[in-house]
Amino acid sequence: MSNTCGVCGSTESEAIADAKAIGLQEEFEHGVYTCCQVAEWAYEQAVAWFEATDEDSQRAGPEGVRSELREAQPVYVYVRSRRSQVPWYRKPDGRF
Repeated sequence: MSNTCGVCGSTESEAIADAKAIGLQEEFEHGVYTCCQVAEWAYEQAVAWFEATDEDSQRAGPEGVRSELREAQPVYVYVRSRRSQVPWYRKPDGRF
């Protein structure tokens, strides 16, 4: 079984994942912060993220897409694909 904190209820893997998500993995692993602190900060960050995305969706209007995005023209960018050369393959004319 995994170790579970008696205070915050997070497991060791959840605490590591939360610390990694908020950029404090190294500090957590070195004991600078506890799993309870990390869990609280990760929760606060998740709530702030969801509130911000909710505000953005409300600003987008009833259609869900902003008018300036609908009116934007697509831009095509040429991307050269790189094919790896297979050393044993030759074209019939003898060139690679």
